Amino acid sequence: MNIKILGLVFLSTFVFSQSLNDLKKISNQQLDAIKSELQSSTEATVEESIDVVKSNDVVKSNIAAPVSITPTGTSTEISVATGDYFGYNYFKKDISFFDNIPTPADYRLGPGDEIIISLWGENNSRESLTINKDGMIYYPNIGFINLSNITLKSAELLLTEELSRIYSTLKDKDNSTRLMLELGKLKSINIFFSGHIENPGINLVHPFSDIFLAIIQAGGVNSQGSLREVQLIRNEKLVTKVDFYSFFMNGKNTYSNIKLIDGDVIHIPSVRNRISIEGEVNRPSTYELLEDESLSDLITYSSGFTSNASSTLILNQIIPVNERTSDDNARTSTSINFKNKESIALNNGDTVKVPPISEVDSDVRVFGRVKSPGSYPGVNTTLKNVLDIAGGFDDPVFRQSINEDEILILRQDKDQFYSQEIEISYKNADQFILKQNDKIFVYEDVNYRNNFTYRVEGEVFKPGTYPVNNNTITVGKAIALAGGLTQLSSERNLSVKQEFTSFDENGNEVIVEETVNNVTLDFEIGINSVIKANPIENVIRVEGNVYNPGLITYIKGLRSPRYIELAGGIKPNSLRRNIFIKRANGNIEKVNRFLLSRGKVVFPGDTIVVPEDLEPQDFNLNTFIADLSTTLANLAAIFFIIDNNSN
Repeated sequence: MNIKILGLVFLSTFVFSQSLNDLKKISNQQLDAIKSELQSSTEATVEESIDVVKSNDVVKSNIAAPVSITPTGTSTEISVATGDYFGYNYFKKDISFFDNIPTPADYRLGPGDEIIISLWGENNSRESLTINKDGMIYYPNIGFINLSNITLKSAELLLTEELSRIYSTLKDKDNSTRLMLELGKLKSINIFFSGHIENPGINLVHPFSDIFLAIIQAGGVNSQGSLREVQLIRNEKLVTKVDFYSFFMNGKNTYSNIKLIDGDVIHIPSVRNRISIEGEVNRPSTYELLEDESLSDLITYSSGFTSNASSTLILNQIIPVNERTSDDNARTSTSINFKNKESIALNNGDTVKVPPISEVDSDVRVFGRVKSPGSYPGVNTTLKNVLDIAGGFDDPVFRQSINEDEILILRQDKDQFYSQEIEISYKNADQFILKQNDKIFVYEDVNYRNNFTYRVEGEVFKPGTYPVNNNTITVGKAIALAGGLTQLSSERNLSVKQEFTSFDENGNEVIVEETVNNVTLDFEIGINSVIKANPIENVIRVEGNVYNPGLITYIKGLRSPRYIELAGGIKPNSLRRNIFIKRANGNIEKVNRFLLSRGKVVFPGDTIVVPEDLEPQDFNLNTFIADLSTTLANLAAIFFIIDNNSN
């Protein structure tokens, strides 16, 4: 009796040790591994950031600076002050083309210009002379010649006349000497800038410059300067006013016909009227308007409306100081019609907003068994028209898969909570008028696509694909239909897999197989089942934490412990309680070491797996108690049997 009680005590100890093994916490080694992983990830991120910074520095240092004439005191970047206003960035440029363009026909020579006189024919020579500050050159044997303020062509005629006094063949038609005049180094001219220019005062500019190029070389117009009334003053008289908008908007160059001369003044007056336009226009920005310009001109400058623009505009106005009664009412907002654009005057600081047109429900949507489901125009059209556009009804093969007798239309109904359901056939669809927001559901005829199959593979006499019908098909019946098993397989070597259609992360259709465990001959297979008769392997495979893993010859009657011994035995740090057998048909069976169990019976093709303890400890109390309790429980059972036999 005492032996029985002792057996129960050790049995309870065994059960208790089982629960302790299941309540493991994260070990110190795991915590250290997590910490190391986090540290390495952080270091890698920092190193990547440093590499990015270094690589950016390298890229920046390798950028070659262009050789060009750079505007005085400016950079190539558009300033924040002028970036929101139209036109100012046209002047924020570098120019590098003056030395590559021909001399303008109307260019006038002046002090500092270098001229090159070439003679060929009876006499050959080439010499360079510089016009002095009095506008003259000195030529040997002739004296001073005045070339100031005349064109290159006129200077060439003048020199031909003067040099003919010492080169008589210059006018001899039979034995002539020819003369050509070229420009060498050019003088810079002094231009004075006043008003809202980035660099006011005197600036040296290229002699070929017009007003536009001169402003670029002076750094451009600042944010308060007008682009519509730029003034050119010469000898204290207004020569011309330039409106750069005609060039910016239409490409009309009205300023290049006036060349600058030394001492000219370019004046940039203040902006008087600046209006913003935003929303559905092709070029939203802030524009400068003249006094006689209206909303119509503003819309023209913004390149007109987009196709999505509303005809009703919103005008946010600032009432001028001399017209307002109080600063509390200095701002006002009103809606205006586009048709009145000619008569609407704008004030400095006004903002015009062009809102988009609102959405209009005019489509219907087709779902289901059509070739191109989606949205289609639904105004004044029939159901048949939309279905024919969606496709499939004119394809005799595709049409067989459509349930054309039960096409469902969902229609919104203000008199009820749920949509109204209307069922109609395709043959009557040409008489059914659709309404906006109708939802059309075309269902599939499932009978047409039901060509379900299963496969039998491996060691059978007739492997292949077989149809699934109304009759129940078991694994045994499927094997029989396939001609039965060959001598190379057995019922223990049968495995069943089920194929499923799935989708990968890119939306592509993929076939996934999953093994069905614990299959018997009476198991009923389904659609896309795969039965495989695996060949008999006359060996046993032992894997895991043993001294000599690999294949062992099958010996009839041997159980799992004996095969483990033949594989060299179990190595230390093994999970003895988790040893399992993988059968030839894929089933998994755990080896039971409780009480008098001598292990599992093993069959050809089976695999015995001995798991390794990946976190071994020098002394594991739970494992010790579990092993001890197992041993004592076996001893108690033996004593119990002996005691009964003796009685």
